[in-house]
Amino acid sequence: MRAATIGPWAEPQSPILDRSSDEWVARLIQLQDALTLCPTDILARGELAALLERLGQHEEALFNWRAVLACDPNCLMAHEGAARCRRRTGRPLQSSM
Repeated sequence: MRAATIGPWAEPQSPILDRSSDEWVARLIQLQDALTLCPTDILARGELAALLERLGQHEEALFNWRAVLACDPNCLMAHEGAARCRRRTGRPLQSSM
């Protein structure tokens, strides 16, 4: 059984996307705009990290997962996302956050 997490983020399945690229770009812009207004919005930051993972942008996703963890160090989804990104970028799993 998985622990409860904060946020609507789903674990990324694959870089193959089921929406048009225009929709993904629009959502990225919306999330980035939201974070410009409120950089500590962990829901927007987590959604952005998950979307970046799905797009194969693992370095950028890792940056955003770490920002979520800076605000909420107990967020399981962010720990899992950061671990996936570190694995995919070849960074050691023990690296500091």
